[in-house]
Amino acid sequence: MPEFDHVERASRALEDVSTLEDLLAVLADAAAPFGFAHAALARHVHLQSGLMEPEMVTNYPKAWHDLFERRDYGLTSPVLAACQRHGGAIRWTDLETIIPLTRIQREYLDEMRKLGLGSGCTIASHMPDRPTISVHFVVKDGAPLEPRPFMLAILLGIAAGQQARTLWQSQLPQAQVANDERLSPRQVDCVKLVARGMTSWEIAAVLGISDQTVSEYLTDARRRLGVSNRAQLVLKSLKLGYFTLDDVTE
Repeated sequence: MPEFDHVERASRALEDVSTLEDLLAVLADAAAPFGFAHAALARHVHLQSGLMEPEMVTNYPKAWHDLFERRDYGLTSPVLAACQRHGGAIRWTDLETIIPLTRIQREYLDEMRKLGLGSGCTIASHMPDRPTISVHFVVKDGAPLEPRPFMLAILLGIAAGQQARTLWQSQLPQAQVANDERLSPRQVDCVKLVARGMTSWEIAAVLGISDQTVSEYLTDARRRLGVSNRAQLVLKSLKLGYFTLDDVTE
């Protein structure tokens, strides 16, 4: 599966970068073959802590940056607002199902479409008492976001989001290694839901267990498969046949 090999190589490359600018460059290069023209990383606080203008690293065109700053869209962007409400993967076409859009937010989306930036997706990562980290992908020429590129963007977004959090927090990732590649059925259930872009909290709600238990299942699964992040866990599980791409894109 060449696409998975590409994502796996990119995931490992993302782990090796030491600056957010390099992280963005590696991410954008990795996403380009799947039809994505631009990418962005953002760090912003949870809604319950109060909104603030996010810190962002992007390769969006200058016209977007000028508009974003001139109109203070950091405080009102519907994409960033949706990240506060919904962890995991977000298609931009689904924004209105996540938050009620204000007039200014609709204006923002119209401006994005005029700039050719209207089609894309976001992968948001929530952690208790920590800022939300979000990874954004823009489809080239405003084309519709197809299911397969969306799935691959989720994998890249999980890996990039984890490294972005590490860099923003100035912490080094702790890799876990193991030889036993056997996963329990419950671990497979958790990994399949990770592949669908769900957070530990959302997986816990679906499976009827605590988010702490979900985290323990996933931590042990990473140890068993000898991988260090969720994107690699999904990729290796796919390669070992625990589930198929169709299982997570239905």
